Amino acid sequence: MIVQIAWRNIWRNKMRSFVVIGSVILGIWAGIFILAFSWGLYQSNIHDSVYKQLSHIQIHHRSFRVENDPKFSISGTDKILNSLHSDKRILFASSRVISTGMITSPTTASGVKILGIDPSSEAKQTGLNENVINGNYFGSGKDNEILIGEKLAKKLKVKIRSKVIVTFVNIDSEMISAAFRIGGIYRSKNTSLDEVNVFVKKDHLRDLLNLKPTESNEIAILLKNEEDLTAVKNYSTGLVPKGKVEDWKELSPELGLVIESFNMYTYLISGIILLALIFGIINTMLMSVLERIRELGMLMSIGLNKRKLFSMIMLETLFLTLIGCPIGLLMGWLSIEFFGEYGIDMSMFSEGLSSYGFSSVIYPALDNQKYVIVAVMCFITSLLAAIYPAYKALQLNPAEAIRKI
Repeated sequence: MIVQIAWRNIWRNKMRSFVVIGSVILGIWAGIFILAFSWGLYQSNIHDSVYKQLSHIQIHHRSFRVENDPKFSISGTDKILNSLHSDKRILFASSRVISTGMITSPTTASGVKILGIDPSSEAKQTGLNENVINGNYFGSGKDNEILIGEKLAKKLKVKIRSKVIVTFVNIDSEMISAAFRIGGIYRSKNTSLDEVNVFVKKDHLRDLLNLKPTESNEIAILLKNEEDLTAVKNYSTGLVPKGKVEDWKELSPELGLVIESFNMYTYLISGIILLALIFGIINTMLMSVLERIRELGMLMSIGLNKRKLFSMIMLETLFLTLIGCPIGLLMGWLSIEFFGEYGIDMSMFSEGLSSYGFSSVIYPALDNQKYVIVAVMCFITSLLAAIYPAYKALQLNPAEAIRKI
């Protein structure tokens, strides 16, 4: 009987009920969409960082990432790469020679990280060739060709075929200055790295550094399935027992932190939105109680006890939430499915996003667990919001309430 009365009560003032339902729908949709947008933003950044920059695993000399000195190299890299390529879990593996130095143009100079690569291997592993916007991707066949970022080219005021001088220290602590011709200019999704990373041919840089033909500073491994990360990492440790094997979360701790802290963001963002929703529900349900003082007094005077009265007010709020919650979840899911396929173009903010390594097109995404969390939090919020209006109803004096006009 209490259930029937509560159901009928919510439709006595349809406009007010639709306002509450609309608030629930909007709150759930907003919570889900903001979470999906945030995760899509970070997921894009993580994907690009792994597949376009870091790879899943990197192997270095134990002192290389501390000292950034090319003399700390890995020996026998050709043999190691052959072993890695024979593993079916590995999509691709390549080696790099790395040094730091200065690049100088006729007008200015800038500090850079010099990466010696095998052009064909790098194209397969990171798709570096796809980022070239001017010139060619090591198309001249000459050893002294260099590929620089668009932001660095603007800083140095150089263009294709311009001559630059790259200065660095070799493994014998001798200062080396080498002339290079700009063969290509690239632009990636991370403009901050474009300003410092330059690419040259690995064999040429190896000769300039006086490294042996089988020595490299870095081995990068790209996996077919990230679920094999731990197993391949252990396998790589066996191949290079004196090296330091790190996965992408260790190489870039901030990316791993995003994943670990996203559950906290789920509760935080949803909590903020639902906190705003709770005040709307309290206000509406309190108005409903105050408008029915005489009616509630009559019900109490004919024997409706406080427990049943409390249950009736709580059920009214619960019914409104049960109507709004599925619609809000459906709208959120449909929005994510649509924008997850077509993306949200943020090109007007592309300069700001790219400086932090984010793509200008965001594809919202959210796993099913987050839908459940938002739905549960919504139900808890609605029940908490109903407590105060129900409490005010319990404070009514039946004798006084029935005399209210």
